[in-house]
Amino acid sequence: MTAITDIISTTGSAATTSQSGNNLDQAAFLRLMTAQLKMQDPFEPMDSNAMVGQMAQFSTVAGIEEMNSSLRELTDANRIGDASSWLGRNVLLSGNMAAPNAEGQYAGEFNLNAPATNLSIDFLDDSGQIVQAIELGEQEAGPIAFIWDAQDGNGRPLDLGTLKIRVNGGVISGLSSWTTVDAVQSPTDGTNARLLTPRGEFTLSDTLRLS
Repeated sequence: MTAITDIISTTGSAATTSQSGNNLDQAAFLRLMTAQLKMQDPFEPMDSNAMVGQMAQFSTVAGIEEMNSSLRELTDANRIGDASSWLGRNVLLSGNMAAPNAEGQYAGEFNLNAPATNLSIDFLDDSGQIVQAIELGEQEAGPIAFIWDAQDGNGRPLDLGTLKIRVNGGVISGLSSWTTVDAVQSPTDGTNARLLTPRGEFTLSDTLRLS
């Protein structure tokens, strides 16, 4: 008796036309099964139990693949659903760039590695010009949070876009800033959802905190 696995390896034309890579679909399996029945020795016909066993094995594998596909779709849906709840909220992202948060403020934090006597923060535009300076003076080592409301003298918000943050007078680490999630994108290639913010695109794992 010739097994299905033998036919797959020896009947190259049938396998080539019915496979994508090394995977057989149900139609291809049935064609191979028909070919096996035609090629069997009439004096040693195929054992019906073996044939049923092979069909059951294929059905099991196909069922597992369908279940895995359904689980992947469910996981993707949950992932996107979770990310969509971040719309309009503020996320803390690493880096020396800052964009207005949902309240129009430039806010962030960093860690001061050693005490400083004259700490300050500058916000710079694309040309390197300082648009705002914040004097923090003497500070102990540890976490430092900063915020600038970005308003003019009449209390109107300034439209300054993304600015660079520069910390002067101290040794720091972990510089980060808050920005708003404007949209959530789900790539067609199945990769992680991406958060679209004024600072650019980020993954959920890029965020340090959510508020």
